[in-house]
Amino acid sequence: MADKPGLPLRRSLSNTPPLTAGILFGAGLAVVTAAVWAVQELGTVITALIVAAFLAVGLERIIGGMTKRGMPRWLAMTLLFLGVVIVFCGGIAAIIPAIARESAEFVDNVPGYYDTFMHSQLADRFGGEDGLLKRAEGVLTAGNMTKALGGVAGGVASFFGGLVWTVTTILLTIFILASYVQLRRGMVRLFAASQREQTDRIIEGILRQIGAYLIGALAIGALAGISSWIFMAIVDIPYGALLALLVALLDLIPQIGATIGAVVVTLVALAVSPMTAVASAIFFVAYQQLENWVIYPTVMRSAVKVSNLAAIVAVLVGGTLFGVVGIVLSVPIYAAIRLIAKEIVIPRLDNS
Repeated sequence: MADKPGLPLRRSLSNTPPLTAGILFGAGLAVVTAAVWAVQELGTVITALIVAAFLAVGLERIIGGMTKRGMPRWLAMTLLFLGVVIVFCGGIAAIIPAIARESAEFVDNVPGYYDTFMHSQLADRFGGEDGLLKRAEGVLTAGNMTKALGGVAGGVASFFGGLVWTVTTILLTIFILASYVQLRRGMVRLFAASQREQTDRIIEGILRQIGAYLIGALAIGALAGISSWIFMAIVDIPYGALLALLVALLDLIPQIGATIGAVVVTLVALAVSPMTAVASAIFFVAYQQLENWVIYPTVMRSAVKVSNLAAIVAVLVGGTLFGVVGIVLSVPIYAAIRLIAKEIVIPRLDNS
């Protein structure tokens, strides 16, 4: 009777000397440890690559539409990034005057805020102005000032470090877009010739869903920012331009971003009056319901087609494992996994 395919391997393993087996086990453990260490040390680089690839896939939809109309790829990329720069600079030019004006108003109102706080019941609980000044003298010691300055220096270093990685991510996005076609062909060639057609179809579906998700998320975030700006202008909430930009950026984070932005705006509105804060809370609750049940499903239905339950679970898992980046990428990654399961796993299970 012929031996089964697995028997020679079992016999070879059972006949391996203990010393050799220990060396192989140690070598395998060392390789795994080195791999884990490398991933931890290169975490920022890997994150930048993932974000750059995500952005490149989204922008490829626009560039692909231009190239299908006969435009050279280099010209399409040039026009796209030139348009992004113009829009970005134009947005900054429109926001900076409002931010400068509102910052100046805040500085002018600081004495009034100080007097209002010193005459409040909260200040009376700590002994009024004299009591608070004594407490401040006890806190503002040389050691505490040194720690505070160290914290400020660390914050400045973190800011410039984040700025460097932002520029690096943008450059990586440009390079990935420039070699997008070659990268995709190389990815398909990693599979067997008999599987390349199906692999190319799956990759096309994944890239299409990721691109549609990114464009849809940007549109939803912009709509949230514009709507918030209009509301804050109507009820006269200060720092409306800055807060609207914050709401638009936070709205890019699925499920929880809009809530964080609403809390920030409502706290600022509370400084105006309690009724303004109530109006802000009502507006954001109503808008969040409109976005969750009308805007978001309408925009995303043709893109990733992810249910609310799946989106929430994906966001929780992604946020727990990878933080903010995991939250942002969780929905398209889930959509990609679902597409792979639909194209490969389920048909194999049905035929088994």
